[in-house]
Amino acid sequence: MEDKARVSDNMDFVKDMNNFALLNTNKSAVVKHQQKIAEIRRQKNVESEINNLKSEVSDIKNMLGQILKAVGGEK
Repeated sequence: MEDKARVSDNMDFVKDMNNFALLNTNKSAVVKHQQKIAEIRRQKNVESEINNLKSEVSDIKNMLGQILKAVGGEK
């Protein structure tokens, strides 16, 4: 049984009277919000990957410096 009541301040929301949850009935707004969250996650993943690559390049540069020093190439 669906006991839901419209929220008077915003017609996009209803209140479930069984558990008093506030539910968004505007499906396009929900989809838009989910897409925004997904984009934020993708952006964070890209930033993390870039930072990992920067760290790896730094490690490679340090190793090359050690190799050059070991073979006498650095003065």
